[in-house]
Amino acid sequence: MAIERESQILPRLVFKTQWLILLSPGVLLLFVFFLFPMLELVRMSFMQYDRFTLYKAVFTWENYGKFFSDPFFVEMVFNSLKVGAYTTFFSLLIGYPVAYYLTRVRGIERTILSAACLLPIFVTILVTTLGWYIILLPFGIVQKLLVLLGIHRGPLRWLQSFWALIAVLVHLHIPYVVLILAASIQDVSDEKVNAARILGASTFRVFQKVVIPLTVPGIVSSAILVFADAVSSYLVPILITGTKISLLPISIFSYTTDLLNWPFGSTIAMLLLVIVLIATYVFTAVTNRMTGRGKWEMV
Repeated sequence: MAIERESQILPRLVFKTQWLILLSPGVLLLFVFFLFPMLELVRMSFMQYDRFTLYKAVFTWENYGKFFSDPFFVEMVFNSLKVGAYTTFFSLLIGYPVAYYLTRVRGIERTILSAACLLPIFVTILVTTLGWYIILLPFGIVQKLLVLLGIHRGPLRWLQSFWALIAVLVHLHIPYVVLILAASIQDVSDEKVNAARILGASTFRVFQKVVIPLTVPGIVSSAILVFADAVSSYLVPILITGTKISLLPISIFSYTTDLLNWPFGSTIAMLLLVIVLIATYVFTAVTNRMTGRGKWEMV
């Protein structure tokens, strides 16, 4: 009996050892390039700023007190949350119908629609943003077209506006939303939809009570991705709005590169991370409760 037990335990140990060996490079990279920098960021946020040595190894809450006591930084938090919330809402509002239609068509129409969703991903953010910048310029393409049609006279003030920033961010994130939601919608079985129709539910009722609740994991996953990326975006706001709208990523870059105040820049970065984590948890919990679903795993 003892020999049989040893013969059963040995393969299990070998199997676990193999998996540990395979996972070790990824865990090591995660620790070196993510966990260790994050711990250093936390440590730096509690250091005291010194303009000669960048910081002093003195523990202090001064950076956090400075942030929350200044209305300018509080307004910056609300601006960043607004950018993330509006971008997420409009991306889902536009992307969900497209994703639903993509799962219902077949043949060449589906191929063209899939290509239209995939091609923007292969274009860099810089190229796309600069394209929008040219379009939104005063006396640019849109301006000349509106003047030609006699709709508008004078320069357009769209550039450096809040809604111009939202439009560009939504355009950049729609492909990701469509692809994630399409995969989630595809998993909804036809048997459940047909069962609801047999019981007398209308098309809208089926969509409201069957399709949407079953695709909540995809909605939450895409919303978290869009919100986190929009809130932490630096390149798009700096090109579209410049410093006209105060946002956390722009402030982080300014404090770490222009002012060389690494402790306070680290403080802002930590608060941005906390905001994203809290918003992710709140959105997941609220959505789960509103749909009446139990516990589920995100896609």
